[in-house]
Amino acid sequence: MPNAFGFSTAPSDGGDFTPIVKYDARAGRMFRVDRTQDSSGNFASEAVDVTQTFKAIFGFDHIETGWVRFASGIAPNFKMVPIGNELPARPSAEHKNGVRLMIRLAANCCGDKPIREMAGTAKAFLAGIEAAYEQYQAEKAEHPGELPIMVLEGTKAVKSGAGEKSSTNYQPTFVIVGWKECGDLGNRAAMRLDGSPPATGSTRAGPPKVDDDFG
Repeated sequence: MPNAFGFSTAPSDGGDFTPIVKYDARAGRMFRVDRTQDSSGNFASEAVDVTQTFKAIFGFDHIETGWVRFASGIAPNFKMVPIGNELPARPSAEHKNGVRLMIRLAANCCGDKPIREMAGTAKAFLAGIEAAYEQYQAEKAEHPGELPIMVLEGTKAVKSGAGEKSSTNYQPTFVIVGWKECGDLGNRAAMRLDGSPPATGSTRAGPPKVDDDFG
């Protein structure tokens, strides 16, 4: 299976957007990105380092894989499919294999928006997510209806190239520290996949069963 996963990091022009978390593979740091509005109605983004406190429920049941283009000054462009499906055609030479998934941050690192998206194309990031996904696959049968609670245990340096073209990136090491039901995360992920709200029937679902770390 190709190393490909991803999620929409594109904020809207207004205040209605899905907040994001991003991993900087060059620095080995995890950031939550908050959007604020000033008195003039303009929006600005603030990156908050949550490397040391990062803890999140990962929506691996709705992870997407495919192609992503990140370019300065414009919104990211995604061509994604649910994992396990044949990858779509590569839209352009600028698109790279990527992943996208929904996560729910723990209370101590979420700011005022716990539900966020995470995406990336850096090979070090993809390798870390792939290892975490494989751990999830190996253990999920023992936790029906639940999603993994992951922490960022650390990073490891990955060198590539040689001489003046050499570079070092940092692969994240995620580990599962628990499992929880998280209905709101699953629903939002389902909406991301097909563009419409999931069917709920006539009975209103109760709140997700999560511990104090997740509100």
